Amino acid sequence: DEELGNPDYDEDSAPSAFNFHLMNPGRIFTMAGEQYRYLENMGNGNHLIIRHDTILNTSWNAQEGVLTSWYGQLDPAVQAMVQPVANSFTTGEVADDSVIWTGGNRWLPNNLEGAVAADQTQVIPGGTARAFALFLADVTRLSGPGLGFPNHAQRGSDTLGWWWLRTPAPGVNAWSVSTAGNLHGSTARTNSSIYGAVRPALIINQAN
Repeated sequence: DEELGNPDYDEDSAPSAFNFHLMNPGRIFTMAGEQYRYLENMGNGNHLIIRHDTILNTSWNAQEGVLTSWYGQLDPAVQAMVQPVANSFTTGEVADDSVIWTGGNRWLPNNLEGAVAADQTQVIPGGTARAFALFLADVTRLSGPGLGFPNHAQRGSDTLGWWWLRTPAPGVNAWSVSTAGNLHGSTARTNSSIYGAVRPALIINQAN
């Protein structure tokens, strides 16, 4: 966490104090009153980050409103860095019992296809600058050694709580990451818990 050119992980700092291109995936940092996990250098000065903690007591059905509210309360200097993503997402859906796992207990799905596999968040010129929930394909891409979520313990946590993904499952369920870091597609979309819920992500831009 002591990379030259960036504040300590728990030192609340202005966006201008950071050099995001020097950050390693999984690095925790505190910016303008919010703590984040750095996930990925997306190129062209774009960086994917996620709120380190969850926003509790929110169902999957209600998460869009919570994301919008959270984004609206961010420091204007942070909002000014946020890049546009799609105005709406075509997520597809996949059933929990149809997924084949690799790399450990419910760690990486290796048979995603169609819209579910294609749903990886990216900058969309002409889209909307906003917060969003990660897709199942995003979490798959970002999980593994040297990546934003290097292991189960850092993908989910007893202290952070479980968190929703944007990807639905057929019927009344949706995908989530458990406190143990496992992926589950059998969580009822109406579930609202004191132990977890929404974890907003952003794509920010900083010229190197």
